[in-house]
Amino acid sequence: MPRRILPTQLAAGILLFAGLLLTACGPPIAMRPDVATPSVENALELTKSGRHEAAAALFERLAIGATPPVALSRGLSAVREWLTADRVADAQRVFAALPPASVDATQAEERRLVEIDLLLARKLPAEAWRLASRLPEPRSPRVLQSVQRAALAVGRSADAVQASLALEKSLPGEPEREAARAALLASLRDAATRGVKLEPQTARDPLVRGWLEIGQIASTAAHSPLGVSRELVRWRKKYPVHPATSIAMAELNGPASGPVTMTTLSSGPVALLLPLTGRQAVAGALVRDGFLSALTVLPESQRPLVKVYDTGDPGLANALRAAQADNAGFVVGPLTRENTVQAVAGTLRRAPLLLLNALPNDMPTPMNTWQFALSPEDEAQQVARRALAQNQKRALVFAPTGDWGNRVTTAFRDAFMAGGGVLLDVQAYDAASNDFMPHITAALRIDESRARHKRLEGQVGKLQFEPRRRADVDLIFAAGQSVALRQIRAQLRFYYAGDVPTYMTSDGFDPDPAANVDLEGVQFPDMPWMLQEVGPVADARAATQAGWADKGLRLPRLFAFGYDAAQLMLALTSPRWQWPLSGVTGRLSPDSQGRIRRELDWAQLRKGKPQIYTAP
Repeated sequence: MPRRILPTQLAAGILLFAGLLLTACGPPIAMRPDVATPSVENALELTKSGRHEAAAALFERLAIGATPPVALSRGLSAVREWLTADRVADAQRVFAALPPASVDATQAEERRLVEIDLLLARKLPAEAWRLASRLPEPRSPRVLQSVQRAALAVGRSADAVQASLALEKSLPGEPEREAARAALLASLRDAATRGVKLEPQTARDPLVRGWLEIGQIASTAAHSPLGVSRELVRWRKKYPVHPATSIAMAELNGPASGPVTMTTLSSGPVALLLPLTGRQAVAGALVRDGFLSALTVLPESQRPLVKVYDTGDPGLANALRAAQADNAGFVVGPLTRENTVQAVAGTLRRAPLLLLNALPNDMPTPMNTWQFALSPEDEAQQVARRALAQNQKRALVFAPTGDWGNRVTTAFRDAFMAGGGVLLDVQAYDAASNDFMPHITAALRIDESRARHKRLEGQVGKLQFEPRRRADVDLIFAAGQSVALRQIRAQLRFYYAGDVPTYMTSDGFDPDPAANVDLEGVQFPDMPWMLQEVGPVADARAATQAGWADKGLRLPRLFAFGYDAAQLMLALTSPRWQWPLSGVTGRLSPDSQGRIRRELDWAQLRKGKPQIYTAP
């Protein structure tokens, strides 16, 4: 039963409210000449004219001396005006001084809605959702709108769609419902752009799932130089009578969402430099196929002419000379690290150059040149940031011997220690070995535990013994290929370290679930192409997989790499492009050094399959 509020309590509350309003903000706010005799009408006129700070101050003045219900109503109006003026601290000050809500249900609801908006403005989405989810049924349209905003802010996209569907049922006519659908699509697009995972696969209701998928497509449309026409066609086939259809077709398939045109290219062709013969031929062919596949999304009249030059057996120098003779307007490639360095030294006429590998750290990036690579160093750095965000600050590292392992270890170490982390031990293992036990026991200090046991037995006689691992480990970072990591993970469990949060790079993930059984619970970053099971990226992958040879199925990231190289080429030559680019290899953006940075999705292996989740 609700607690009764006595008249004396209300009076005391309003007196406290008035006192706080007068003292909390320092000197009294001077009245403007046009509101010398303050009234609610004056405050509303200020609101209509966009003078929200003045309106907020006036509502505060009007609350002083009013009866408790009126004071509360005007105080809430002041909070809303301060929020509209982006004066969150003032909004919080006024809200904290509000008198208690009366028994009036409408006013109590208004107070809760204002509090939700205030919590969202204060960047406290979890608290806003906690309050919004407890609002009683039946819910008014304004309540449903607050629930939708709070749900999206906290990442509960399916709940946001459910609230919007309930809101739509309460609207009087089709124009209002269509406006609500447009608002929902815009909200989903903006949420996805902010990094909220819409995760359509989690929704059982096809209506909700369709909204989440079209929200993903809308986000891609805002950040994809290739447009989304094919994705829209596939979505419409899956959801032929979905209520979002008319909005999606009008807003996502119009001129504003069309592909970027290559306004800065000369009349020459795009030169694609790849190894199509020799040891790297399979990799080169996959990158080529991904690159050309991406461009088929464009209308034929808008596709740039692409000429592919083999850097394999003929060699890079021959390929560069041929591209020079063809007056290439943009160069993409080469693919190998060695050729990348050579290409920078001999770039033809300084045409724009998108390298498909990374230059050495001590080598500056020339003007009009960008570096795009599937860099394990980037993944190692993201692992370090993820662990630090989880307050995991003491790490063990396992990495293979050689250049790859050294680079990954250095990248993780630098990012981890820069954020306050400590490396307890680094073990470099031989990937060809079948026995990683010496590295495991050394890192976990099992040998020290055994030595202590022997000393004790020398003092007191025979003792029952089970070695104990060190207890100061917050996380384990194990880099390498799947075969080695499966054995390392199994041996970590043998020594009771299976419960320690364990991370790896995407190299350890095998698309075959049966190959990941021993990696249960391991977390890793990877590209959307590998992880997303529903949505436009998954649809594009399914559409191309049927034509891949067996080797292509085992190297799927290279096809995605070529696909994004084409997207990057278009974006880099567009003066109106806004980053990041929503690529199939990650969210892409160039830094000040010309390196293309990739922000990846995060997943955890469960029963051999990756479960995607949102990184903090």
